[in-house]
Amino acid sequence: MFTEMEEKEVQGYEVLDGCYGTVVGRCQKGAFLTLDNGEDAFAYKFGNLWPSTKVLCTVLKLADEGRRKLVSIDSVAHYPAAA
Repeated sequence: MFTEMEEKEVQGYEVLDGCYGTVVGRCQKGAFLTLDNGEDAFAYKFGNLWPSTKVLCTVLKLADEGRRKLVSIDSVAHYPAAA
């Protein structure tokens, strides 16, 4: 993860930047994420991940009007504890 100093410097991600994200929801098409800088994102084909899963992603497309940032999940960094 980023240190506090590095995290404060991250304002926004550009295409092909790597970042950490947390799954906050899911649907049939994919997973909704919150990136480590607070931005909302979506990843297709990862609807099987449980909320609170921490992942490492790559930005594929920037957000525009009415759409979230599109990311690709590269790996799972931390699974949530089983209930």
